Amino acid sequence: MVDINSYEKHFLFIKGEIEKAFQKIPLNKTPNYLYDPIQYVINGKGKRLRPILVHLVGQAYSANPADLMKLGIAVELLHNFTLVHDDIMDGDDRRHGQKSVHNKWDDSTAILSGDALFVLAQLSLKGLSDIIHQRFNEVALTICEGQGMDKEFENNSSISMGKYLIMIGKKTGALLGLCAELGALLGGLSKEDAHNLFEFGLNLGLAFQIQDDYLEIFGHESNMGKSLGSDIFAGKQTALMILARDNDSNKWEKFVNAKNSISDYQSYFVKNGIKTGTETIIQHYIYKAEKGLKVINQDKRNHLRQFTTMILNRTY
Repeated sequence: MVDINSYEKHFLFIKGEIEKAFQKIPLNKTPNYLYDPIQYVINGKGKRLRPILVHLVGQAYSANPADLMKLGIAVELLHNFTLVHDDIMDGDDRRHGQKSVHNKWDDSTAILSGDALFVLAQLSLKGLSDIIHQRFNEVALTICEGQGMDKEFENNSSISMGKYLIMIGKKTGALLGLCAELGALLGGLSKEDAHNLFEFGLNLGLAFQIQDDYLEIFGHESNMGKSLGSDIFAGKQTALMILARDNDSNKWEKFVNAKNSISDYQSYFVKNGIKTGTETIIQHYIYKAEKGLKVINQDKRNHLRQFTTMILNRTY
């Protein structure tokens, strides 16, 4: 039986060490135009789930802690690079409960600071093996592909659930897959065995993104750190929208054209079984992720199981 209290203590310890390492990232002081926004992002209230996953997998295979921290910092900087640019592209004014970079400064500042975050991520990988660098950059490009698909899919009612899953697999799932894969490689696993851990992270990422779609409708605005329904009102494809369209396209089209409020969307999704259907899909990918943990010895997988449970039970 897993000791949940022990896991929470371990989780918080890792998060605390990551926060300390983040504050030690070497940054120049000038120009302020560049470095003030970067420091603002570094000081933000992100969940740090990705570097934590790097550590949990790496620790399962006794990877070097210093290398895990380098990699953890790199993936979190990569993640923040994507968020800064994503907020510009989507016009989102808030991120992690505070103004997004382009909203606090302007688009040009956000573009430049986002670019620099990606460079800092690369610099954080110094001293790690060529395969780590290669996979990091391959997945970085995959994430960009996912973002491109996301923009192409906006206001396109022909997008199927299959296409949507490919898109979020690239945009969200691939980075969590990378965290698990590279943590395993640092622990000495073969490429093949590490790829099995990539699949674990990928499925976890699919569950995470669909959960994000769900919480964007049924969460609490104060927890989410952004306005509820922003993706739907922007015409983005979400799991709930696609399920609603597949369930009854004519009924859904009439509903959307009526310019409803977020509470109306909540009621529609509940009454038409969309809420329950989305919960089922989330559970499916959590199950697939947990099934992928079978490649890890029983005594080493408990913290990762708790990590997947935390993803499923999160409220923001």
